[in-house]
Amino acid sequence: MKIGRVLILVALILILGIATAFLWLRRSAKPSSSGGGGALATPEAAQNLLSVVVAAQPIRRGTKITDAMLTTVDLPADRVLAVQLTHPKDAIGKLAVRDLAQGMFITKGDIAEKLSVSAEGSLASLQIPPGAVAISIPMSRLSGVAYGIRPGDHVAVLASFPFVDVDQDYQSVLPNKIAVVLPPQTTEKGQSTMTAGVQPSEAPMGRSLNDDNLGVPFYVIPSEAQRARLVSQMLIQDAAVLYVGTFPLTPQKPVQVTAEGQQGNNGKPAQPTPPPAAQGQQQGETQTTPQQQNMPPDIITLVVSPQEAVTLKYLMDRQVPLTLALRAGGDTTKLSSEAVTLSYVLDTYKVVVPAKLPYDIQPRLDQVVPPVLKNDVQPVQPQQ
Repeated sequence: MKIGRVLILVALILILGIATAFLWLRRSAKPSSSGGGGALATPEAAQNLLSVVVAAQPIRRGTKITDAMLTTVDLPADRVLAVQLTHPKDAIGKLAVRDLAQGMFITKGDIAEKLSVSAEGSLASLQIPPGAVAISIPMSRLSGVAYGIRPGDHVAVLASFPFVDVDQDYQSVLPNKIAVVLPPQTTEKGQSTMTAGVQPSEAPMGRSLNDDNLGVPFYVIPSEAQRARLVSQMLIQDAAVLYVGTFPLTPQKPVQVTAEGQQGNNGKPAQPTPPPAAQGQQQGETQTTPQQQNMPPDIITLVVSPQEAVTLKYLMDRQVPLTLALRAGGDTTKLSSEAVTLSYVLDTYKVVVPAKLPYDIQPRLDQVVPPVLKNDVQPVQPQQ
């Protein structure tokens, strides 16, 4: 009987120990009432996390964002701002408004369908394809297709070169001037100079000829300055027009988005950026441009290759006249052209050079002058 009581007592002690251990383990598995996370996360805690979009790599301003450039991280829902993106699809296909460092949270203010001018860069730079550059050249009503060119058009660039003959050593236009070599001279004191002198002359250098009829030599000099030999050619087949005239000089202040995503500069609500035309009318912030003064543009900006930009720079420095030819919209075919000279015009269009005849028409005609019509004559304003 004593052995049976002992066994029953031992069994009760084991049961109480197991029960105590079970209760202690269950209590330790529950999260503390102070809000700190326990060793095991409950489904309720997992539901309080929210994914936000992060830049997976550095993204340069103006870059079109792709899925490979983005990643997501989980943050507690109460720490996610309203301006932060929570899904990559909200940013894919958009343009980066500013440079985004790797690991930076992307907000609604960091992306846009189209970019506007800001302190971090110009709108013009975002419209230039990679590998190309923009350069401005002079433009007039005649060289600019009567001001019919608009941004987004494509043009060809034509140039005319007036060639003249030059002395290869002096690099001066021929003919050279004549200088007379004088023999050694004797001074008033009877002394002779050791070297010959040179007396310059303004007479042009000519050439000696013999008259076959009289057998007399004579010297022929030019009757006028050398005439340039003109050639015209298409240098650039396809250049995109970035802008016509002078760009607006209005500096746009970028809007700073706060944590709430509702305020702009100085705590005021952020306003949409007005277009350039409206910007020029705000409190005299800008310098007026020729377009704002209804003046015709005298400059145009083209998007070309780097080598074409250097070519245009050289031609402008050499004061070579440039003319623009407007291309058809959507035409991407390669243009073919030949250099045009006087010989090309005569041969291609079968122009006949008039023969020397023993008669002519009066009055004398030295150059073709358009006729003056009655309606073309401007009335003379009476003097006040």
